[in-house]
Amino acid sequence: MDRNIGPEDRVVRIVVGIALCVLAYLGVLPGIPTIIMAVVGVYLAVTGLLARCPLYKLADIDTSIQEQPYSSTDDRSGL
Repeated sequence: MDRNIGPEDRVVRIVVGIALCVLAYLGVLPGIPTIIMAVVGVYLAVTGLLARCPLYKLADIDTSIQEQPYSSTDDRSGL
């Protein structure tokens, strides 16, 4: 599977994933919400580290493609 997560998205996923895993480890919420928080945290951290997201693939989303910045210089002038 090709990479489909861009650099900004990767940083956000890793930070949020680690934060959710820490909160789940500390047991901030009791019971089932802790398990859900841990699973979502691990998913976000792993997909951020690998730069591949199966859900993005299913939805045909690709944040790794960046638009080229507009250049005001014209190379045809020969200067």
